[in-house]
Amino acid sequence: MKIGNLFTKSILASLLFCSVSQAGWNEMWSRFRVDYARNKCWPSPFVEQDRASVRNYFDTMTASGIRLQNTLSDHYFELANNNEFILTRAGKLKVRQILMSAEDRRIVFVMRGLTEEETNVRIDAVHVALQEMVGNPDATEVLVSPVQPIGRSADYIDDVYRRERASIPAPRLPASTDE
Repeated sequence: MKIGNLFTKSILASLLFCSVSQAGWNEMWSRFRVDYARNKCWPSPFVEQDRASVRNYFDTMTASGIRLQNTLSDHYFELANNNEFILTRAGKLKVRQILMSAEDRRIVFVMRGLTEEETNVRIDAVHVALQEMVGNPDATEVLVSPVQPIGRSADYIDDVYRRERASIPAPRLPASTDE
């Protein structure tokens, strides 16, 4: 009798202290409606995010290209008599070309030198060129670029071209055969 009485009390206690359980019937049907509506208009909600991600890559590539295009590298500077770097004629023409480009692209980038002092001297040389050209050394931003643009000095390219032209043999016509 004790076992039956204990069993009955335990069942009554579990029924009294248990809360009503639900299987989420209403939430399930609500979720079905949301999923159906999403699937029905599927590509539209996500197209803008896709387009923005693609534009983000294009904007990054454009900014990198502008930075490389507007970077004054080593061959645009030469060592003057007083051991200071000055812009070469090609460097001044490059600064002029940058100043004449679109307004949002008028940033001059200077390639980082071997030392911080060399980098600062290069930046000062660009400011001197801006003073000569525009009359205002702060006409545009001058920033340091850690990226080395691909290219060589014009003297090197000219030397290679002249040597190539000098090594070409004179043209010869084949001997004529009279028959």
